[in-house]
Amino acid sequence: MALLPMPASQANTVNNDIFKNYDATIVNFWTNGCGSCIAEMPELEEYYQQFKDKNINLIAVAASAGDSDEMRAGAEKILKEKGVTYTNIIPDIESSFYKDFICEITGFPITYIVDSDGYMVGAPLIGVVKKQEDNLMKRLNEVTK
Repeated sequence: MALLPMPASQANTVNNDIFKNYDATIVNFWTNGCGSCIAEMPELEEYYQQFKDKNINLIAVAASAGDSDEMRAGAEKILKEKGVTYTNIIPDIESSFYKDFICEITGFPITYIVDSDGYMVGAPLIGVVKKQEDNLMKRLNEVTK
């Protein structure tokens, strides 16, 4: 999948290697127009900081930011305003990842736990992660034991 890290100006290819150096990676999908997505960013930032020493990463996919330069600029503004330091990527809207996976997502935010080999652990967490903290911790414990 071809993805563009924010706020870099050059496209980079991202694949399952992004997961290999961590026991688990929390992958959060969000859109510019999703109020819950934006509201939970400070909580996700707290998780990111909390989990750094536990070999757990957190990345996000700005699902709508690849639609136009305006959407990208909006996403970058949101991330700056929310003080986000974890990696955010913009999917290439022409990629199969976008067309076959992201376009099938019916609600945001949605969060996946991924192991070091790039496999999803359990079902996705649909909605704000903080409200599902028990499920999050349970899945993280499954892969970090």
